[in-house]
Amino acid sequence: MAASLFEPGPFGEAPIFDVEGFAAIRDRIDGVICATSGGFDPIHPGHASCLLASKDHVERTAGVRPDLLVVIVNGDGFLRNKKGAAFQDLRTRAQIVACLRGVDAVVTYESEVDMSVEGALRAIRPRFFTKGGDRTDMTNIAEWPLGQEIGFEIVTGVGRDKDWSSSDMLARWSELARNGEI
Repeated sequence: MAASLFEPGPFGEAPIFDVEGFAAIRDRIDGVICATSGGFDPIHPGHASCLLASKDHVERTAGVRPDLLVVIVNGDGFLRNKKGAAFQDLRTRAQIVACLRGVDAVVTYESEVDMSVEGALRAIRPRFFTKGGDRTDMTNIAEWPLGQEIGFEIVTGVGRDKDWSSSDMLARWSELARNGEI
């Protein structure tokens, strides 16, 4: 891998690409890529543990240590379709994820209609795609057929159990605000 492709930002954070930007450099990247994805709106311990554990979990379960962790941050359109609105915008969420230990690159993926990250995965072409929490198999991982089609392995059970929900956190905050408690 050419080191200049992944120069850290001014605070040591991982570089942030859009899908087209990552696709433009993909053929110059050597090594095993592991990708994961999420809305991270807001980020919670389940998200963070998945990012921190992805490389180790792949190594334990597949016997291969990924060289790079590329994190796909779902766009505002995804969150509008899923929750009605984004709490934090895509740029903010990508910047937060880029600051986390173990993240080598962030790819933002904006689509008004795609409730998967298939477009980003086609550009990244990872060897592994990790999922944590309640994403366990072909019944609840939208990208499962794509993994079969283009040849990446999906590794589940990464990080902490599904003990947190961004939606629940925001609903509780909204309730406190409505009741004048904050």
